[in-house]
Amino acid sequence: MYINPNQLQTIVLFLTCATLLSVTIGVLINQSILPLKSLMAYSEAQLQFIKVWVNIALFIGVIIPIILLIFLRIQPIQSRFLSYYLIVVFVQLASEIVFSRWLCKSVVVIIGTIYTGFRIWQLWSGIHATIYSQPWLSLLWLVLIFWIANIVMLLTMAFPSIFPESETGTHADV
Repeated sequence: MYINPNQLQTIVLFLTCATLLSVTIGVLINQSILPLKSLMAYSEAQLQFIKVWVNIALFIGVIIPIILLIFLRIQPIQSRFLSYYLIVVFVQLASEIVFSRWLCKSVVVIIGTIYTGFRIWQLWSGIHATIYSQPWLSLLWLVLIFWIANIVMLLTMAFPSIFPESETGTHADV
């Protein structure tokens, strides 16, 4: 049985599970049950990188898909796929804002990882769901490659910043 990440039922189930998991992890961090830092400890160089990375993420991960949606809106499969993709992106951003204020700032690392994994699955499935003309397909591959790079960044830089044993010199808490 194939579960399609670009069907409404799958997305609702994912959003529900991701929210419950994010809240649970945030509460466990706050109560010092889960031994993760409540703040991310980045060096100044890492902070500068994160600022640039966030701008790239907004452009590649949000602006490009919005442009694609505008240009592909008359094609139902592509339009639905891009709409679902953007819904997941906006729920992620809302979750990161709300939960980082309500629970702890480091929960954005968990949220980002969960949602990026789902987004990669969504894009892979969406790219293979129909035929795109070359410029649109190239842009979709760019978005997919960016999110794969984002997972690498989360695992190599963001996660170590919330581990208690991650002491790498001078840190600025975010």
